[in-house]
Amino acid sequence: MDRYVYTFLLLLFVFFPFEESDGQTTTDLKGLFEKKDITIVITDSGLGGLSVMSDIAEKLKTSGSFSKVNLIFANALFDVATGYNSLQTRQEKIAVLNKVLIGIGLRYNPDIILIACNTLSVLFNETDFVRKSKVPVVGIVQAGVDLIEENLEKYPDSRVIIFGTETTIEENSHKKALLQNGIKGERIITKACPQLQSYIEQNPAGDETEMLISAYVSEALENIPVDTGLVFTSLNCSHFGYSELFWKRAMKSTLYKSGGILNPNFTMGNFLMEQKYRFRYPETKISYLVVSKVQLSNWKSMYSLFNAKSPELADALENYKIIEDLF
Repeated sequence: MDRYVYTFLLLLFVFFPFEESDGQTTTDLKGLFEKKDITIVITDSGLGGLSVMSDIAEKLKTSGSFSKVNLIFANALFDVATGYNSLQTRQEKIAVLNKVLIGIGLRYNPDIILIACNTLSVLFNETDFVRKSKVPVVGIVQAGVDLIEENLEKYPDSRVIIFGTETTIEENSHKKALLQNGIKGERIITKACPQLQSYIEQNPAGDETEMLISAYVSEALENIPVDTGLVFTSLNCSHFGYSELFWKRAMKSTLYKSGGILNPNFTMGNFLMEQKYRFRYPETKISYLVVSKVQLSNWKSMYSLFNAKSPELADALENYKIIEDLF
């Protein structure tokens, strides 16, 4: 898109926004399934959301829900030297995220936007874009809450440690939702993991990454009785699952009984495979595109994770496009 045309459209959106809507409503999602071909934009403040993209792609290939799906991963990072957790105020984070959503909405005209980032998912409902746009936006937080609740209900004596970034833990959205759903507070432990997502993106199998994970797990377990029931490890940063082995090792090295890893990256897109819409088409063609406003300095370490299991996604990552005026 010509940058001058794009700038004009951006101003048009700001001064003459879409009419008010409820964002992600049942009607919006029903309309999604009435389409033959769709465009899904997945956004994240880093490259963690690529695992969500990979999971959705593999499931859509066999669901038959659509004839063609254009999958676009739009990196929401605004500066290579900093990130959302470094912004001083909540309103600053919301303002930047709003620009991201407006930018990808205008440029790609998506049928739905998935926010695969917990840090951003606790903020997106407060953006002007979500309040005014007819494009449905779905965040990953609810998928994480549902996954935790499902497992805690299976094992009444169990507990969960919710690991996340500073913003995710400060917002406390997961715990608030679980408390509202009747889960007792003493069964929920939250633990912020500063800088962990950066170490994982640089080297998910590195020694420094393993040491950080081990330290955060140990700190989270300090106030939990050893004779408690199962302890679930909930990974509520999209990056954390890339180092799943280290989380398992950290729990195994303790005296606690691990209930296993809970990773919403692999459940977030399940609603796209709704049973009543399955097998409408004999095959689903998938296209992949990765775009970013800034250079992806750590794309090679992520490439190695996807090259074997998702070569098409790995190819899109290797050939990612820098779009300086993405938002």
